[in-house]
Amino acid sequence: MIMKATKAIEEAFKAQNWSYTVDEHPDGTSSAVITGFDLKCGANVQIFFISAADNDVAIRVFKLIHIPAGKEHAAIHLCNDMNCRYRFAKFVTSDEHIGIQMDMPVETQNVGSVCVELLYRLLDIADNAYPVLQKEFGGAPASPNGAERF
Repeated sequence: MIMKATKAIEEAFKAQNWSYTVDEHPDGTSSAVITGFDLKCGANVQIFFISAADNDVAIRVFKLIHIPAGKEHAAIHLCNDMNCRYRFAKFVTSDEHIGIQMDMPVETQNVGSVCVELLYRLLDIADNAYPVLQKEFGGAPASPNGAERF
């Protein structure tokens, strides 16, 4: 089932004339608006606006940058540093990537416009943080290859 928040985000993205896809979890418990943007540094990010309830949105960048083998410990410390530096966003590590997470307040009245504002904030944070991450881990940015399941 496509959630109410997903529909509101889709309408807001249409108004901005942004490219996106809408995806529904196979069991119908959540849906998402998925979009991608290029950062100023040249990296690209795939952003998921995931909703599991009518007014609930989790904003996720699963693969901001790849963590090279042997650098996992440095990634944890760098995420902690980034979390102290930036408000409203949380840097997280997975097995191979650093990502960014944001959550929208549940009682938000205008979900679509709030998600557009959060998208701008996320892109600004990613633009500022990416050079620091790339200095530590080097290499090319993680390039998403199609929509992942949420």
